[in-house]
Amino acid sequence: MIRVLIVSPSSGTRRALEHVVAQDPGLVIVGASDSLQSLDDVIDQSRPEVIVLDPGPESHLPLPLLLEQRPSRHATPLVVLLEDLESEVGARALRAGARAALPHTASPKEIHAAIRAAAAGLASLPAAVAMTVLDGKSNDGARGPVDTGDPTLTPREGEILTLLGEGLGNKEIGVRLGISEHTVKTHLGAIYEKLDASNRAEAVATGLRRGLIML
Repeated sequence: MIRVLIVSPSSGTRRALEHVVAQDPGLVIVGASDSLQSLDDVIDQSRPEVIVLDPGPESHLPLPLLLEQRPSRHATPLVVLLEDLESEVGARALRAGARAALPHTASPKEIHAAIRAAAAGLASLPAAVAMTVLDGKSNDGARGPVDTGDPTLTPREGEILTLLGEGLGNKEIGVRLGISEHTVKTHLGAIYEKLDASNRAEAVATGLRRGLIML
């Protein structure tokens, strides 16, 4: 069971998130709070493995500032829900320590997957946000461009990588895509080579980190 702490200044949002998280039997809610500030005692008592944060309107408190003000001795992975992923806020939040950035319209399945990825030490974010982070485009110009050297996956390879992330085996992927298991293995070989991965877990982790897939 993955221990989850819900944080939002809105009591209605906290209740909604609690309802969503409770739909996954592999997740357990260990507490709820209205702020990331002064969470030391809450975290010490509940010991969450992931914090799900909905900061509310950006005008309430800038998310990057809110992340910077959280207890420094706690590095619990964060999954944040944002109103506008196209803005710089999502990228800045990820640079400030969040593991995932999702829109408010994210489905329960997407939220569950992001929580599981964060608990496993992986990042989960839309490609648009990933590229903004990797390019180092911030309002303060703190980081310069980053050459990721990302290879180009074919559409089929992208489909297979996504299904890998969902935990499907080679045979199941073949059935889902209507191709043979041998063909799946061939595609996997190409994916491993392009992502410089030696196994399925490394391929999925690299795909998530580079924004090639989102679970």
